[in-house]
Amino acid sequence: MASSPKIIVFDDDPTGSQTVRGCPLLLEFSTANLQAGLADPSPLLFLLTNSRALEPEQVRQELTALCRRLKPLLAQLTRPWLVVSRGDSTLRGHTPLELEVIRAELGPFAANVLVPAFPQGGRTTRDGVHLLHGEPLHHSAFARDQRFGYPSSDLPQWLQHKTAGATPADCVARLKPADSFAELETGQWAVLDASTPNDLDVIGEQVLAELAKGRKHLCQSAASLLNGLSEMPSVLLEPGEVPPIAAPGLVLVGSHVPLSDAQLSSLLQQPGCCGVEFSLDGTPELGALTAQVQRLLSAGLTPVLFSSRGERTGYSPARQRELALQMAQVVMDLEPPLGYVIAKGGTTSLTFLQQGLQLQQVRLLGQLLPGLSMVQPPLPHPRFGRLPVVTFPGNLGDQTTLSRCWQLLEAARR
Repeated sequence: MASSPKIIVFDDDPTGSQTVRGCPLLLEFSTANLQAGLADPSPLLFLLTNSRALEPEQVRQELTALCRRLKPLLAQLTRPWLVVSRGDSTLRGHTPLELEVIRAELGPFAANVLVPAFPQGGRTTRDGVHLLHGEPLHHSAFARDQRFGYPSSDLPQWLQHKTAGATPADCVARLKPADSFAELETGQWAVLDASTPNDLDVIGEQVLAELAKGRKHLCQSAASLLNGLSEMPSVLLEPGEVPPIAAPGLVLVGSHVPLSDAQLSSLLQQPGCCGVEFSLDGTPELGALTAQVQRLLSAGLTPVLFSSRGERTGYSPARQRELALQMAQVVMDLEPPLGYVIAKGGTTSLTFLQQGLQLQQVRLLGQLLPGLSMVQPPLPHPRFGRLPVVTFPGNLGDQTTLSRCWQLLEAARR
């Protein structure tokens, strides 16, 4: 291939860049921003659509508009390009809607290639069955998600369920990492086994080899396939690569999955961390919450602003975004300096970056811990400067991961 391809990643949650580094993440999709992102020397460009937090019709409208703005810019690109719809490694999201929109607006594409494996988080696929730490994923709490629940971890069966039978399981190809893509038909779905980072590298090589032959497949994957496609290994930030931290920071926890509850409980047991509950019952007093958080920061402590625990039934995505914006407003009303923010949960992360800090893009620095990304504004923010933000997925790690993340940032402060 004459030049390496540009990989445009439609990310349905702002944490999907968690295995790579050194690339732009766009939060606003003006033509100028898209042009600058496509011209960036990184092989990767992330478009943070946060579509998992939207209703289906909103997804269709917003992705259609984005694709139509992007299409003429891709026509002018002087290098090959690929599109990846980056989705959740625990199978929650708007499948097949997102690929249908992308295929219709940016095609033609060959096959639909489904690669949800994320070995860094214990998500693997074997014989077409998606596993979490070796157990079928439909046995987990993720499969009982109120919006995106599913009855089977067998990926062809999962696709049949998600498409209401329009994609029969027996029409889905089951492939090993090194299997040829040559027999895949246009529009056919293929699910790929993968258990190790090397498996994802092999799959990436297959997709790139097909592109060199003129067959552009449309990929839906978790974060790990991006390492194979970009030929960028998944590595952690060295201590000297973590930005200097000169002031106390804070933690925002909006995610309500059981793992987040356990991680929050562990963090609140750490000396120096103090919980501040953002109540979901009644109307929160934002000014009082800001004052409480400010007092803790002034005392050199770490405030942990968390929404009331327990998944609320009947909370629409719009209501969830409204609450995330109120939590972000508490932070934005603080007096600087602020050393760092850990934002736990996809909607919490994006809302803080996009509507709190009002950023149009951020620069991805890399992983603080496996699968845990740190980003910074490309230019100093008018209030908080080059504030480092850790975007922490709700479903990542074990009970101690949030505490270890906080300890690393506090070590950098000291």
